Amino acid sequence: MNERIRTSLIIAPLLLLSLISEIFLFLFLFSLCVIIIFETNLNSKKNIRVLIYLILISIYFFLLILNYDFLIYAIYLSLLSFAISIFLNFYELKKNKENLNFSNQILLENKKVFNLFFLRETSTIYYLFGTLSFYYLYQSPSEINWVLLPLFTVFAIDTSSYFIGSKFGKRKISFLEIISPNKTSIGFITAFITGSCVFYSLNYFFFNVFSNSISLFLSIIFPFFAVIGDLYSSGIKRNFGIKDYGNILPGHGGVLDRLDSVIITMVLMSLAKVFIS
Repeated sequence: MNERIRTSLIIAPLLLLSLISEIFLFLFLFSLCVIIIFETNLNSKKNIRVLIYLILISIYFFLLILNYDFLIYAIYLSLLSFAISIFLNFYELKKNKENLNFSNQILLENKKVFNLFFLRETSTIYYLFGTLSFYYLYQSPSEINWVLLPLFTVFAIDTSSYFIGSKFGKRKISFLEIISPNKTSIGFITAFITGSCVFYSLNYFFFNVFSNSISLFLSIIFPFFAVIGDLYSSGIKRNFGIKDYGNILPGHGGVLDRLDSVIITMVLMSLAKVFIS
């Protein structure tokens, strides 16, 4: 726990700097994308894949400098990739549920794992372009509410469900055991209620990003998708036999281990911003 706290204290100033400096935000997001490319190179021995993604993401960031509107395409592409990969994710889990483990035995060069190959690539595209939705939400300090609202909501969901679920959770959610065997009914209910209340209250009393009717609707679906984002990430790790995406953050694992619920909520916020703009 102390290691997790120390890591958080190191990360916090970097996040703050990215919010007050447009150039630093651009570089910060580019660095995140580079890390994500390496973290999603799941059990692959071919470095050419990493090189291709690095070239593609560099070209995309260059295009963003020329035309900010390219961010719109990132939002839609991330949603499409998420829909495809979530299908492949649960399909593979269901098909191979007897053989799932954390033993790093899957090699994507094996010709029999085409589904896992496409799962890795679609999830990578989702993570990369979903991360860039942050840049669409936040272009100046006046737009900070668009970022803080989903971040605080996800933090409340994760914290409340973890503490309540671990302390009072007795009944496991049987159909989720293949993905995350520690999920409990009380933890899920707590996540949904806390997330809905926090989202609606923060918007109503502090941020005023959405009208009351839109806020009420989003407060219902946000906790659901935050939990889906967490389960989605856990499912991928199960399919590829890994416990964490990486170890770049001591006590936390990889960057994607901290962003699993955040990315999908940022994408949803970006989509909402597109429709009300």
